Amino acid sequence: MLQFVLSMQQSSVIQRTPCTTSALTGHERMGCVGAIDGTHVAANVPKHLATPYFGRKKVTTQNILAACDFDMKFTYMMTGWEGSVHDARVLRVATNDPVYKFPHPPLRKYFLVDAGYANRDCFLSPYRKTNYHLTDRRRQGGDKKKELFNYRHASLRNAIERTFGIWKNRFPILKMITNFPLEKQCMIPIACAVVHNFIKMHAKDDELFREAMNDDYDVPATDDPEEVGETSTRADDAGESSTRAENLDDFEMGQFRDGLKDAIWHDSNR
Repeated sequence: MLQFVLSMQQSSVIQRTPCTTSALTGHERMGCVGAIDGTHVAANVPKHLATPYFGRKKVTTQNILAACDFDMKFTYMMTGWEGSVHDARVLRVATNDPVYKFPHPPLRKYFLVDAGYANRDCFLSPYRKTNYHLTDRRRQGGDKKKELFNYRHASLRNAIERTFGIWKNRFPILKMITNFPLEKQCMIPIACAVVHNFIKMHAKDDELFREAMNDDYDVPATDDPEEVGETSTRADDAGESSTRAENLDDFEMGQFRDGLKDAIWHDSNR
């Protein structure tokens, strides 16, 4: 059954839906094709191999890189990385090695990422050291243009968090330690993603997806064994990892982000 589900991968997972939302600029010309993030699922690893699978919470996990579109369907997934490996490294390997078949978007198209990733190439991160959520935007002080950009960025990037939440709550196996061989454990998240996409495409009245479409929807707790969660209020709360990412930022992508920031501010004050 697992192999049958995986055979559906090409038709059910590797599909990108262009962004049609106005959350960032009010224009479809914004070129956003989806959101990317890493997440962790439980892993059962032999003792002699376990050390690199231990993350911050001292449990063994595999680190999974995923991309989704704004219809909350997965468009890419890479599994099997040790829980101690940083998300940015997983993305770097996925994009640099053709064997992983990362879906590079066309020129001037990009994915949204959080501050733990560099603002470069086809990845648009928020401004660091700047408020990132609505409650912080209401505070006095700060660069209002950057804060508005970050808020719009967070509102749109939230698609990946909602997608992870639905995925993990629908498939409890992602939260449990299993006795399957490690190779099969790496296949299970992808199989669950395929079924997730199939449900989104064909079950128009699915309760989990219907609830997640509401503007006031709270991303459900996923019982993630490793993740800190989306509780930070500043785009630089990733700490040292954010500093490393900043050092890798690309000047041209920085100019592109500044242009979007100014366009968002202009549109909001017309």
